[in-house]
Amino acid sequence: MKNLFLATCIAAGVSVASPVWAIGGPGHGAYSPAMMSRATTLTRALAERIHFNEAQFIAVKQLHLNMLTERRDLEILLNGASAEERDTQLSWAQQRYESELMFLLKPQQLVAYQALRTNFTAHRVK
Repeated sequence: MKNLFLATCIAAGVSVASPVWAIGGPGHGAYSPAMMSRATTLTRALAERIHFNEAQFIAVKQLHLNMLTERRDLEILLNGASAEERDTQLSWAQQRYESELMFLLKPQQLVAYQALRTNFTAHRVK
């Protein structure tokens, strides 16, 4: 009886839950198509200059998605705040982004990123 119950629970769980790869990865539904497109564009622009491997490309794209989401959330949250407070919070978000990005880069990529840093930010590509 226990085996029948266990088998039924497993079968129900498998049939109800869709696999992560079938829906486009973890958190895929949480991002708008515009945000996904922007993250892809930012990642490709950076990859053209720094040359990521595939794993780095995926990690950097997720970093861009996180950063864009955080910026959007901060802009909503700080809608009535002073310009100084908004700038401070957005500056902290930018610093977190750069810290996480530098953790993902190899030493030669880090040197290339430092050279681009004056012309490239997460929200604007020159």
